[in-house]
Amino acid sequence: MVSDTNRLTINTGLPCFVLIDRITEAAAGNISGIKDFADAPVYLGIESLAQLGAYHVRFLTRFERHAFLLKITRCKMPEEEVLNGRYFLYGTLIHKSESAFAYKLQAKKENETCIEGEFLYATVDYSSAFKKEILQDHYRKVFSCLQNDIKTD
Repeated sequence: MVSDTNRLTINTGLPCFVLIDRITEAAAGNISGIKDFADAPVYLGIESLAQLGAYHVRFLTRFERHAFLLKITRCKMPEEEVLNGRYFLYGTLIHKSESAFAYKLQAKKENETCIEGEFLYATVDYSSAFKKEILQDHYRKVFSCLQNDIKTD
């Protein structure tokens, strides 16, 4: 991903970085989105849920703090080994403090819950390791694109 003066490289170890396809709603207590999968391993569905929750934390903090997944406290996965088709992603904020956010996240296909779990996120101030001048603008732009269904690089 490129900004005007800096380059941000994200190395996930995956052949391509998976991002949710669209954010359909973002409110104070919940967020929802969509992800289309084609022969994707189940862990990419979990990654999509984790990203959805992290974007909600960033939205709630007005992108003023760096947000990251701290842990998954519970996760129910589907019996099938691959994900295919359109999945609707839902996140509900369960609890929050100044720097911690707990969510119930779900991925549904055809009204059936396929993946669900409780995800815990933390926030920290931007720093030399998490540069505000790069990350804040990047996440705001990506969030806006996802809300407006604009494809990103």
